[in-house]
Amino acid sequence: MILAFIGLGNMGLPMAMNLVKAGYEVYGLNRSKGREGTFAEAGGKVGFTLQELAGQADIVMTCLPMPADVEEIYLGPEGIVNKGRSGMTLIDFSTVSPDLCVKIKAAAEQAGMDFLDAPVSGGTVGAEQATLSIMVGGNQPVFDRVQSVLGKLGKNIYYVGESGSGTVVKLLNQLMVGIHTVAASEAMALADRMGLSKDTLHQILTDSFAQSRIYDRHFTQFVQKDEFRPGFALSLLHKDLALVKQMADENGAALPIGAQVEQLFSQAKLEGFGDKDMSGMYGYIKENTERFRENK
Repeated sequence: MILAFIGLGNMGLPMAMNLVKAGYEVYGLNRSKGREGTFAEAGGKVGFTLQELAGQADIVMTCLPMPADVEEIYLGPEGIVNKGRSGMTLIDFSTVSPDLCVKIKAAAEQAGMDFLDAPVSGGTVGAEQATLSIMVGGNQPVFDRVQSVLGKLGKNIYYVGESGSGTVVKLLNQLMVGIHTVAASEAMALADRMGLSKDTLHQILTDSFAQSRIYDRHFTQFVQKDEFRPGFALSLLHKDLALVKQMADENGAALPIGAQVEQLFSQAKLEGFGDKDMSGMYGYIKENTERFRENK
């Protein structure tokens, strides 16, 4: 079985490397050729075009940052659906909209291909350790056929339902991630104002109802170290929150907190925090406390 993995970023590279470790023949493709070099050092195969991979792989997987990237890779004139062959299975691990998943699946089926939306959660640590949660939408027989491959990437593999449903779950996950990020950031910034040690706060809240994996991640991996090189960039979480808002608007749902959180992330991105890790929301809130007070 020949696998192709397109998108060797912070998540995609360790995922593709885990497939190589599992004994699969894996071909990698990435915009940044430095990432391809790292993949080659780990035993992956590189140096092929998208059209070449689409013409010979049995399973093509993608992990890309933006919906426009996903749509172009799959549905563009030189994309997988147009240049691939009948019988291929396509799996997208990106976070996009449910509507785009349905659109890609319809085009793929018309070309004789199968498509699954399979967004992931667990961060770069989960990608490296193959402990990701993977939530899958599409036809169940296709899911059953590739479950052994997915099992090399994640510890918790869920079949959710029809095309797009895996993405719905992922977007709900991201809604809560965004809200938890702001809650943890506000608490830590207020602790600073009150002269309270954030280490003490984390120790106590870890044993209390306020404990959350997001708070633990943000504090121990970033805030405590005062280092915000992105594991998952603030701008990408904003992209996901915008997709959540779009999904809610299109389906007549209210987001009384989520809409405000999306706007806060949007403003933080505009003010230069987009390239920081999402935990950088703590710094944004701390730096703008007086302005928030004036605008309340």
